[in-house]
Amino acid sequence: MASGAGKRFGASDESHNPPITPTHPENPVANQQLGELEQELYRMLSLHSVTSTSSSAKGQAAAPPEDRQSYKKIGAGACGAVFAQEGKSFALKLAKSTDSDLWNDYLMHLLIFEKIKRREIEIKVPECYFFVPKEDPEYFQVHQTLCEAAQDVCHVPTDILVTERIIPFPEVTRKLLIEKYCAGRIKQRALTDPANKDCLVRVYLGSLQGKSGGMFFSLRNFKLHLNQMVELQLDVEGMASQMGKSLAVMHWAARTDARDVEFALGSLTEKSITDYDEVLKMKPRTFTGPESRRNEDFFHRKIELWLLDFNQVRTITLDKAGVAQVVEAMTINDPYFPKPLQDNPVARRVWNRFAASYLEVAAVVLKEQDPTVQELPRTVLQRLVEVQQKKQAKA
Repeated sequence: MASGAGKRFGASDESHNPPITPTHPENPVANQQLGELEQELYRMLSLHSVTSTSSSAKGQAAAPPEDRQSYKKIGAGACGAVFAQEGKSFALKLAKSTDSDLWNDYLMHLLIFEKIKRREIEIKVPECYFFVPKEDPEYFQVHQTLCEAAQDVCHVPTDILVTERIIPFPEVTRKLLIEKYCAGRIKQRALTDPANKDCLVRVYLGSLQGKSGGMFFSLRNFKLHLNQMVELQLDVEGMASQMGKSLAVMHWAARTDARDVEFALGSLTEKSITDYDEVLKMKPRTFTGPESRRNEDFFHRKIELWLLDFNQVRTITLDKAGVAQVVEAMTINDPYFPKPLQDNPVARRVWNRFAASYLEVAAVVLKEQDPTVQELPRTVLQRLVEVQQKKQAKA
């Protein structure tokens, strides 16, 4: 796709079209032999890889009824704190303040979910279920254990947004991440810290600053930088493509700035069903269940790239003001997005793939618009190039 994108960018007016940096097809790490630990992390963190869910199923089997089962905090941000029950598929974001951020989160989440689904973009967005206003007494009466869990974090009752929970990485992956990236002096503490069970991996394609062995370590929203992903030979170009396509939908189909959205690797539960044609090739009455013979292992976790957190997203207009709003949102966000004009060859390829995918989807979304509007996505990328040029000039 990157080569095709080069043709699309290769118009005569170079000042208007974002440059595609020449790259070489060879991945400088692709032919290197990974160590045993790195091989396991590659397998566990790669998009669409599959692992068993038997460990979580055991906890779910013994769970008490919903109104008595305890909640635990699994995440927090400026807008609210997120709670969940063990083995349950719901995540509940409780507002920390009385402003309208959580209602905006609800509206933008619904909008973006629908637009992404309609365009059949591969990236996953948690399903958005329902909103609970703080003035609804019945909900809080039913969920007393939620109130107890949240009382030290939020002023309960408060507004609640109920969504699909992104399933965290299983224990085997968490142990590998700790072994690889945690300083030896705090590894045991990290292994026993219950907060590390809530492990999602933020994808920082715009940063080459990933390090290990720091004073502090947490697997809750663990940050994996581009240089670390390259070391593990993960499909960074595939992630960049998903990121570019989803941003194009958020900008030009949903008409939002996608401010402060997050991209993270997490799990998706799926059934390991054998298809009809495959069964026809088998001897009649062949066992087709899980190798472990445990019924719970019929379900597997599949690793996907997820898009989440929409409380700061704002609508845009299809004009220069909208472009400025989009560029500002992209430059103040965490370094999820690839950066242009990088010296690193992998970083250049990642930017090229991101930019090409962004323009590809934007062109489809805006094909019925007038030519001035159709040029806005290219203008966004050009502005990002200019921002990076200014940063490099100051360095």
